[in-house]
Amino acid sequence: MNFNTYLSHQMAEDRRAFIVHFPAIGGKTQFARRVCQLRADTYYLDLQANFLENHQLPPIADCDPTLLKKLLLGLKVPAPVVLVDNPDFLFNTWDTGQKSEFLNMVNRALRSPSITPKTFVFFFQDDSAILSARFEPNIHGEARILPLDFFDAL
Repeated sequence: MNFNTYLSHQMAEDRRAFIVHFPAIGGKTQFARRVCQLRADTYYLDLQANFLENHQLPPIADCDPTLLKKLLLGLKVPAPVVLVDNPDFLFNTWDTGQKSEFLNMVNRALRSPSITPKTFVFFFQDDSAILSARFEPNIHGEARILPLDFFDAL
C-alpha cells in the first residue's frame, strides 16, 4: 500500500495513532526521514536523541507512559503528523504493565481531535509485545500495527 494513502486514511480517524515496525537496522529511520522530506505536514521526532539533548527531561528510568504522553501532547510543532522514531529505548525499559499502558495509549487514548489534533506514527523495532498487540482497525478495515514492508511506496 502507498504510505501517503494510508496516512490520509488515518488522519480522518478518531483513533489516528499507529505503529510501524520492522527488524533493527531495517530502514525505519530512513523511511521516516524520507516521509518528512516529501510531506510538509510531518514532523520527525527522534525520541532517543530528544532525551539525550533535553536535560530538562527526567532520567530514562523515571519516564513512564504517562510522562511520554504528556511530552507528546505538549509538543509545540505546527505539523499535524508526528513521526516518533526510536521509542524502543523507553519501551525496552518498561515492565509488562507499562508496555500495556503505552499500547493502550496508542490504541485508544490518543483520540483525535478530542485529545489532540495530531496523528502520531511510532516507528518500532520488532518486539513480541508490539507484534501480539491487538488494535482496532480503521474504518477502512486496515490494521494500525503494520510492518514497514507493508508500504510499497510513498
